[in-house]
Amino acid sequence: MRITVLIFLLLIQSVAAFATPAILPVPERIQDGDIVLLDCGRIYSGELDLANKSRVSVRTAVSTTVSTKGDCGPATITPARPVHGWVRDKQNSSIWSAALDFIPAQMEIDGKFISLAHYPNRPQEWAAGISRVPDQLRHQMPSSDLSGATLVWRAADWLIETRQIIRYAEGVIYLAPASGDAFPLLPETQFYVEGKRWMLDSPGEWVYSDGRLIVWAPDGKSPEGRSWAAPRARAINASGSRDVRIQGVKIFGATLGIDGSDETNLEIVDTEIRNSGEDAILAGGSGLRVQRVSILGTGQNGLRANDDARDVLVADSRIDGAGMLGMPRRSKGALVFELASGQRILRNRIHDAAYIGIRVFRDALVADNVIDRACLRLSDCGGIYTFARDRQPLHVRIERNQIRNLAQRMAHAIYLDDYANGVIVKDNRLENNPGGMQLHNAFGNVISDNVFRNSRYEHMLFNETGATAAIYQNRISHNRFDTNDETPVYRLWSEHGAAYVRRFGNFDGNVYLSAGSLFAEVAGSGMLSYRDWSLRVSDEPRENKFSR
Repeated sequence: MRITVLIFLLLIQSVAAFATPAILPVPERIQDGDIVLLDCGRIYSGELDLANKSRVSVRTAVSTTVSTKGDCGPATITPARPVHGWVRDKQNSSIWSAALDFIPAQMEIDGKFISLAHYPNRPQEWAAGISRVPDQLRHQMPSSDLSGATLVWRAADWLIETRQIIRYAEGVIYLAPASGDAFPLLPETQFYVEGKRWMLDSPGEWVYSDGRLIVWAPDGKSPEGRSWAAPRARAINASGSRDVRIQGVKIFGATLGIDGSDETNLEIVDTEIRNSGEDAILAGGSGLRVQRVSILGTGQNGLRANDDARDVLVADSRIDGAGMLGMPRRSKGALVFELASGQRILRNRIHDAAYIGIRVFRDALVADNVIDRACLRLSDCGGIYTFARDRQPLHVRIERNQIRNLAQRMAHAIYLDDYANGVIVKDNRLENNPGGMQLHNAFGNVISDNVFRNSRYEHMLFNETGATAAIYQNRISHNRFDTNDETPVYRLWSEHGAAYVRRFGNFDGNVYLSAGSLFAEVAGSGMLSYRDWSLRVSDEPRENKFSR
């Protein structure tokens, strides 16, 4: 009897191990003014189409709403599908394959993102190739099977690009022609390639070949009952919508979690978006409100805005691992507003971003955010970044943020780039970063009451590199600079000579604690002590506690 019960229990456990929760199709034929109630705890597969949906009338103020009913946890929306019918590879018992009737863009096992197979393999992420002829890269590859694969290459400190491979012969990779304003290959190019069966050589990788999804699971076991694959797709299409509200749902496995391009008054509240192949949210139009949203892992960006985005609020949200899924790809940041206007970025927490933490443009308030570990994969980077190539005032306030533990040599907690002006940087705490702040051709900004602590290379870098002298009339006052080694407080550099350095800014009432004898590096003068610095710059501090 005990043996029978034991066998019965083992059978139940075996079935449960391979069971996949019942998958429902996403609701269809949604009309203006509908309230779409998704069952709690259920998974809905497909793309939820809210494109161009709007209120029935202004009087009733009934909005198209997506939310969850019941108390058994949020409903989940995903374009991914569970994969069944896995069989073991005959040559490698850790590799499994299953037939698939669509071309996958991404997959996950046990809720974890799995990388597309690539060469070279970790921990060496990049190979080195030589390019002397356009669209050709010389490197001795371990296999000639490269036609149709993708070359991923580092075009600049801040940019990673991709090109399709046409063929490979005699040590030369031949590429499809570049399109648009793509960068040319560098004479010495760092790269990796991905997408071929022979590259599947370690746990945690997959590839699609001849109608089959092939994977080496992280634990080497069968992916049955725990694997999902997704085509290139959105989870929710709210493009062109008006007064749509998305609340209390989960999204996973989408190339783009929520498409809010050309929207009006889209609200995304209390929602979790996980494992987005490219972006979690695309913003556009006007009136977007993102509150208490969790973005957990993306291949490129967290929230990215089109240039037409206006009047955007992102508040009390969490963005972890933006641009950190899989191998390095092009990333613009966790919260990215390149040419948008009217942003309020308040009380968010950003952790582990591949590139910029928060990027804003015009008429923006960035306040009370915490950014911890950004610039992890790309350099020439800022925890908070803005620029003004048109040289018009930005009207940006950066206040009471905490920025710490950035990576890469040319990463600065706050980066005012390319003629940024009209920016107030006040009451921020910048700690344990390669650089505290960079002003690159920036002018007319106010930097006051900030704390700079333990910057590794300099607390503030003034970097004048334009065709004409550009840095002038910045005010640096009542800041606290604290360092425990010989790191300079300031570096002032100008391609136009030492005479222009005197125009960079007014320094007044700052506190310098534990500053060493190498207080500042100034173009034309080299390293200066504080005494020499003060004679040249007329810096009147509130307090000095120098160490030697």
